[in-house]
Amino acid sequence: GALQARRFVRWLRAPDLAQPPLRRGAWGDVAYRVVRLLRGEGERAREAAQRLDDFLAAVQASPNGVVLLDPQGRIEWCNGLAGRHFGIDPQRDLMQHIANLVREPAFTAYLAGQRAQPAVVLAGRGDVPGHPVRLSVQLHAYGAGHQLMLSQDVTALAQADAMRRDFVANVSHELRTPLTVLAGFVETMQTLPLT
Repeated sequence: GALQARRFVRWLRAPDLAQPPLRRGAWGDVAYRVVRLLRGEGERAREAAQRLDDFLAAVQASPNGVVLLDPQGRIEWCNGLAGRHFGIDPQRDLMQHIANLVREPAFTAYLAGQRAQPAVVLAGRGDVPGHPVRLSVQLHAYGAGHQLMLSQDVTALAQADAMRRDFVANVSHELRTPLTVLAGFVETMQTLPLT
């Protein structure tokens, strides 16, 4: 019994599931049960790892930039789109404080908790006067002080809104001119003696 127990303990230090130490007797039964438990745990760990990989692949495919921030505001993980939105290298910039990488005053105030609005719109990476880039950024608390930062390119929406404003201003101006002429004509007509 003692020899079998020592063999079993030595095997437990680095278990080889293909080669259990004993096949018969009480220690063989214990070894069989341990092998079954370890195989089950290994399978559950592989399934959990696969679910995590699938989840991360889904987040990578998201139409939103996604950044996970720790309670101190440091980057724990980000998807590729967030990297492109903010110029973040998903490997190099891990554990960097987000405020060191996104330096817009509106974002700094938003991050500091001065959130009167649900999102803040920032100039995105590559923003130049002839080609504006606008990002909508939202922060959502989760877990114990962590934050989920979502970014979305809203450049097309901002451009459409600017076009709408320009159109309304132009139409308003164009309507005002004939109305001014017409009002002047009516005023002149009122002052003329009609016979």
